[in-house]
Amino acid sequence: MSTIEKSPPTSAAAPEPQRPRSHVRSALRGDILFAVVAFGIAVLAILPGRDGAGTSISTMQLVASMAAMTVAAVGLNLLVGYTKLVSLGQGGFYAIGAYASAYLTLDVGLPPLLAILGALALCGAIGAVVAVSSMRLRGPQFAVITLVLAVLVERILNEGNAFGRLAGYPNYAEHDTTSMEPVSVFGITFRPPMIAGEVATVMVPIVVVTVLVLIIARNIAKSPWGSSLSAIGESEMLAAHLGVNVFRRKISVFVLASVLGGLGGVIVTQAFAHLQPETFDIYLTITIVLAVVFGGSGTILGPLVGAVAIVWLEQSDILAEIGSFQQENISDTWYLSTSGLVGVLFILTLFLMPRGIVGTAGQLLATVVRKSAADPDAASTEGSASTADHPAVTTTASTDQHARVERPPVAAGADTSESMLRISGLSKNFGGLRAVAEMDLAVDGGQIHAIIGPNGAGKSTLANLLTGVYQPTEGTVTFLGRDLTGQAPHHVSRAGVARTFQTPQLFHDATVRANVLAGFADTGRTPLWAAALKPPGRYRRDAEMRAEADRLLDLVGLGDVADLRASELPYGKQRYLEIARALASDPQLIVLDEPAAGLLATESVVLGDLLLSLREEGFALVVVEHHMDLVARIADQVTCMDQGRLLARGTPAEVLSDEAVVAAYLGKPHEEGTH
Repeated sequence: MSTIEKSPPTSAAAPEPQRPRSHVRSALRGDILFAVVAFGIAVLAILPGRDGAGTSISTMQLVASMAAMTVAAVGLNLLVGYTKLVSLGQGGFYAIGAYASAYLTLDVGLPPLLAILGALALCGAIGAVVAVSSMRLRGPQFAVITLVLAVLVERILNEGNAFGRLAGYPNYAEHDTTSMEPVSVFGITFRPPMIAGEVATVMVPIVVVTVLVLIIARNIAKSPWGSSLSAIGESEMLAAHLGVNVFRRKISVFVLASVLGGLGGVIVTQAFAHLQPETFDIYLTITIVLAVVFGGSGTILGPLVGAVAIVWLEQSDILAEIGSFQQENISDTWYLSTSGLVGVLFILTLFLMPRGIVGTAGQLLATVVRKSAADPDAASTEGSASTADHPAVTTTASTDQHARVERPPVAAGADTSESMLRISGLSKNFGGLRAVAEMDLAVDGGQIHAIIGPNGAGKSTLANLLTGVYQPTEGTVTFLGRDLTGQAPHHVSRAGVARTFQTPQLFHDATVRANVLAGFADTGRTPLWAAALKPPGRYRRDAEMRAEADRLLDLVGLGDVADLRASELPYGKQRYLEIARALASDPQLIVLDEPAAGLLATESVVLGDLLLSLREEGFALVVVEHHMDLVARIADQVTCMDQGRLLARGTPAEVLSDEAVVAAYLGKPHEEGTH
């Protein structure tokens, strides 16, 4: 993790160093408040069972069911809501956790805590096997693989005598009991809500574990690790160029979701002390998915709200009364049962509230807040808006204060006498098509090297070879003395090479600032434990990243729109945002693939000013571009490609006046006296 360095601020910017500290305090207060409120609600939820009254048994069992569903839904939300991997196997892991913890206690004889840990480890191991075998698939194929797991688990439980096919688990015939003994730890017995007059002490660890899971999930979602999941959900290509090892990260999140699904099953075992195979049918998996979607996938509180609502509906009399109404007034043969009504609720949620309860409410609230916070004085906002349209103006004005970018030292062992980037004999074949043929290229630090050529010349293919998207057929790519030939995009990114795309790849539902924060190296390098536990160093680093993100937004002229959603930006500003995100990784080389595509002439001029300012800061830029006026203005060296080969190289004036180059673009020889 690189350290962000800044130039000493002037007197006008004296308060700037205090901002990270204020961000740390604000984040810490928010986390403490969330934990206090969560534990407070948990205490209120189990207060009815404090005296063990018989009337509270059903209430405590309802709360336990809600807790188990919440934990499982939180895990699934990391897959469905953030990573956009639709898993239909969460109910299978729920069942594995429940039965494995019971089996390891009763039949193997492990101490209860070890049995629980063993069950969670088994869920993680099975999740890892499923993930490794299916994570290269997406969409329906991945969903079907996970569905097969859930169906397989259901059949094993319903057809295997060892799992209580006839009388549940445990059963009297095999265990001389139909109920598991309550867990005892350090002399404290955690009794389930089963017998009147006995306090359901197991509810205390159940709600504590549930709250801790919510806190951990919130920490992950708000961390760079969570940003990497959102990046994968947006585009695996984008995530890789942000330094994320996509394959490993998907395996990690699937294993985490599997463990949380198993933990939900463990809670059921401890709360009810008896398991029935029919409880863990395919309908359970659908219910967990519905809890995530109904509450709001991709939100922190969505799984909690959805789980509570769905469990309450299923165990209340509302759905049963609706079923009875259908039988009495419509048909006593053709009617929707409770499961059918839940299915209808699922469909209505997808159509009417695709963001779920929490997501829809959050979106409405954000709209209201933005409108109420808007400056009513249009005249005062015009000046700031015009400044935002011209990032070069902002760059010039802010350079003296804090816009200088401190370049990192050259990698140890690199030969500084050589070019920063050197390509030798690079070729790429797609079957019988030779897209790039024996290309050589050298780029020095603080230089803008433009790649031009007609459509189909191989420019974008060359950019993809440089950044690891494609594996070269032959040739080498060397960066700062390090061989990057054939390296995956996340390795290229971590080596100090950033890129932008022909079409801006952004998190459109996230804020402008969040998009830049995703560009930091932390997105690909933060370990899961640091994201989940959030040690003090994580608070400081998050504050530093936020301050640096704001500085980069000022650099590209977007500082006044940092809290807007990226989708609300005009196209030109989305280009600037993508450049700011690329800068966040602290690169030494930036590859820009047609950055002026779709821009107006005035926007292209502003873009040129920004790229020139980056060159002055010491960045090396490789710019793939069609706009010759922009190339002529900014480039130090120009390489023209045609049919995958080098056609011409030199200064902009030399290349753009070359007859072969003109012929390649116009399709006819250059005539004297024409332009």
